[in-house]
Amino acid sequence: MISNSITIFRALLILPFFGLLAFEGPGWFPLTLFLLIGGLDIADGKVARHLGESSALGAVLDLMADRLLTLASVSGLLVVGHLPMVAIVSAIILVGRDLTYATLENLLPPGNVFSPSRLETPKIVFAFAGLGLAIAPQFALGIGGLDSQAMATTCLLIAAVLSLLTIASYFRQTQSRHAK
Repeated sequence: MISNSITIFRALLILPFFGLLAFEGPGWFPLTLFLLIGGLDIADGKVARHLGESSALGAVLDLMADRLLTLASVSGLLVVGHLPMVAIVSAIILVGRDLTYATLENLLPPGNVFSPSRLETPKIVFAFAGLGLAIAPQFALGIGGLDSQAMATTCLLIAAVLSLLTIASYFRQTQSRHAK
């Protein structure tokens, strides 16, 4: 399946991305890899839908690659000490949310899935933007006097709040399905 091959290729790019970020720090090359991996995430889904290749395996591979990219981004930024404390806490919430989601999903009765939260897409957008800005070379953007680090921290904080809200929603779904 072409879409699964794209997902696997995307996942394989995460290790060199982490290495660059952890040992070189933020810069154009890690940012380019981050954006490429994110673009391949969009591409694998479009290819799967276009070619009718959607499958349970593809969904699991996609989810794992997404989680690995978040973990590699956060870990790499932590290794180089590039995040202020509020961004670190926000980034840890993003990774923790992924682990909590997987745990809650395993608590559901077989054949059940979560109803997607409407906050999922904005959470992904803010997390991707925040991590991308944190990975980018630091420079003043001149937008209201904010630099890219302040904007990254703000995006990560918003993503963290949205993550907590989505987990609360999924936890409620788990509780209500176990009550039945």
